[in-house]
Amino acid sequence: MLFCCLFVFSQNDPAAEKILNALSKKYQSYNTAQINFTLKAINHQQQVTVNEKGELLIETKTDKYRMTMKDQEIIADGKQQWHILKEEQEVQITEVDPEQSASITPANIFTFYKSGFKYVSAKDEQVSGKLLNVIDLSPIDNKKSFFKVKVRVDKVSQLLFDVTIFDKSGSRYIYTIQNLTPNVKVNTKTFIFDKTDYPNMEVVDLR
Repeated sequence: MLFCCLFVFSQNDPAAEKILNALSKKYQSYNTAQINFTLKAINHQQQVTVNEKGELLIETKTDKYRMTMKDQEIIADGKQQWHILKEEQEVQITEVDPEQSASITPANIFTFYKSGFKYVSAKDEQVSGKLLNVIDLSPIDNKKSFFKVKVRVDKVSQLLFDVTIFDKSGSRYIYTIQNLTPNVKVNTKTFIFDKTDYPNMEVVDLR
C-alpha cells in the first residue's frame, strides 16, 4: 500500500504547501489519535461501489498503527506489518520499508505529501455547509498505480475532511474522516500481532 523521488519546492504551490503544513503540524501535535472513517471504492469498469467503515489507531510520533475494517486488519509496529485477511483466514507478515516514498499509508496519511509529490491548490468546495480547501497532488514517479490524490481540508478547523485516490485503472478510493479523538490512551500491545487472537488463521511470512 506504500509507494525515491526528490521533493522539489519549485514545483509546488506555496498556498497549497501552507495548508498542508498547517494540517500536518496540527496532527503531529497529538501523541495518539483514534480516527473513525469511511471508505468508498468506486470501480467504473465493473460499475461496483463499495462502502465500508473503519477505525484507525495511530501513534503520530512513530510508524505504529492499527487499522480495523470489516474484512481486514493491518497492524504495524514501525518495523513489521501484519495484514490480517479475515475472509481468507490468513495473516501476511511484511517488513516496513522506511525508504519508500510517494506512498500513502495509515502511518503517513498526514505527511505523505512531503516526499515524492507535487501539488497545487484547486477551487474551494462546499459540503454539508463546510467550506473546504482543495489540493490536487500527483506523484513525481509516473510509474505509480495512481495518478492523482485529492485532499480536502476544512477551512475553519484545519482538519482533514477526506482523501481521494485516483487509480490508473479508473477506480477511485475515497477515505472520509467521520470523527477524530486526539491523545487517546492506547495499550502498547495494540500495535503488536498476537497469534492467540487469531487461532485458526494461517501465518504467511513474506519478509
